[in-house]
Amino acid sequence: MNESVLQALAWSDRGQPVFPANWPIEHRGRVICSCRSELRGMPPCGKPAKHPYGLLVPNGLLDASTESWQIKLWWQREPQANLAVECTGLIVVDVDPDDGGDESLAVLEREHGALPLTWRVISGGGGSHRYFKSPVGIVVPNISAKTMDNPPLGKGVDIRTKGGYVIAPPSRHINGRRYEWSHHPNDTAIATAPDWLIKCLSRRGDSISTDGTSIEPIPSDEWWKLTHEPITVYPDAAAVRIAGHLFRHSCDYQLVLGLLHAWNSAWCKPPIPYHELEKIVGRIAVREARRIKKGLGR
Repeated sequence: MNESVLQALAWSDRGQPVFPANWPIEHRGRVICSCRSELRGMPPCGKPAKHPYGLLVPNGLLDASTESWQIKLWWQREPQANLAVECTGLIVVDVDPDDGGDESLAVLEREHGALPLTWRVISGGGGSHRYFKSPVGIVVPNISAKTMDNPPLGKGVDIRTKGGYVIAPPSRHINGRRYEWSHHPNDTAIATAPDWLIKCLSRRGDSISTDGTSIEPIPSDEWWKLTHEPITVYPDAAAVRIAGHLFRHSCDYQLVLGLLHAWNSAWCKPPIPYHELEKIVGRIAVREARRIKKGLGR
């Protein structure tokens, strides 16, 4: 049994669903994503070795599982696959130093105090993932700092929680380096996310849906970025924001679905799988309907 299967089973034992993600491969002397998008006449992969492996999980994140038989079967069919962990019940602080994440985190810790000791991974790209338990009854959004002018935790600091995922050890980054534990669950207890972090992430109040996704109307400058520039990082989070924006402006389901499919084809690199995009729109439609019903009952 290879290391990826052992790590995946360990996550499932902790109650965290997992799924296989794409991985780096060599092609004619260079390293590319195993999705081979550029070999099929498409632009180079925008999220190399970090997105769901569609041949085994056609619905992406939605196919994540804790079933040991399913996990073993996935990695039996593709032993080289990277390991992705779905983040329900977790709040993962993803710090990317290339985008200024180290500086942003230092500012936060000077203001609020150091983040508590907890599980920590050094990513293949040189950043870090700090895992925290999400407090019971608390809902925070997935955050992709690159898509925002003023991200809640600063530039280069993303959040992955319910509805999101992270790549976990022993996966390989596109640069060839491994994701590695610096504070392993066998040696370090997972900490609960501190109050100050929750407050920073919850400032949007009612704009956060019950599954942790932001569905509020989008400011014009952010809207322009989401709809006029290639989306290469967390396209699912961008799709949630656009769908929420359209529903808040009274667009009906079929119109939102059609617009999202056109946007997905034009700007997502690589595009979100068809059925996964449909499920995203359906989920946000249900959330918006519940919000409206709740408002009418007041």
